[in-house]
Amino acid sequence: MSDLPSTQLTYEVVVAEYFLGLRGGGLMLSPLDLDQVRAWERRGLPVAVVCRGLKDGLGAALRDRPEGTPPRALRAYRRSVEDAWRAYRGGRVGDAPPPPDEASAAAARLRAARSLLETAAARGPAAAGHGAARRALDACRGATLAEVEAALDGADAALLRGWLAALPRPARAALGPRCRLLAGDRPPWTRVAAYRQALRAHLVDAGRGAGLLRLAASV
Repeated sequence: MSDLPSTQLTYEVVVAEYFLGLRGGGLMLSPLDLDQVRAWERRGLPVAVVCRGLKDGLGAALRDRPEGTPPRALRAYRRSVEDAWRAYRGGRVGDAPPPPDEASAAAARLRAARSLLETAAARGPAAAGHGAARRALDACRGATLAEVEAALDGADAALLRGWLAALPRPARAALGPRCRLLAGDRPPWTRVAAYRQALRAHLVDAGRGAGLLRLAASV
């Protein structure tokens, strides 16, 4: 059981503590893992379903790798969580409320992102990257949460590029060494692509600390 008071047991905290307990180590989730948990919360996945999926995924990984170490990242088990979510929805019977309408949820999230972007741009001179971010959102015509998520990722990438381009050269040059210091050396068992994702997560955190808008984590 968590030692935190019940008022602090948010969706993120419950999932994080459960997963770290399953994994048997670690103090906190990575920024990328936290983004995944927030995405599940926005989609309306119950905490119990997420925890069941994580438990099943880790159990399967331990069975498949009896001599090795299972992945330590929460995101590595997202397929198992999706399997648990499908099973949960398929097993609802009787008077249980239907699962959320994905098309309506996707449209609402896209509207909220556009509104937030417009509000941020109206607070002052249009920041570099806002135009490209707006085009990424406007190009989205999908009715699924996955399509909206892809559009938000594209908009956030545009905002990040704009923020980097607007930085003074010395500040921009210092970001690379700072991110590598935070990420640490790449362990030999870590894939290059995963290490690059960790570096990017620290870069995104630096932007967030400087006030950079991040739509995927805000709507």
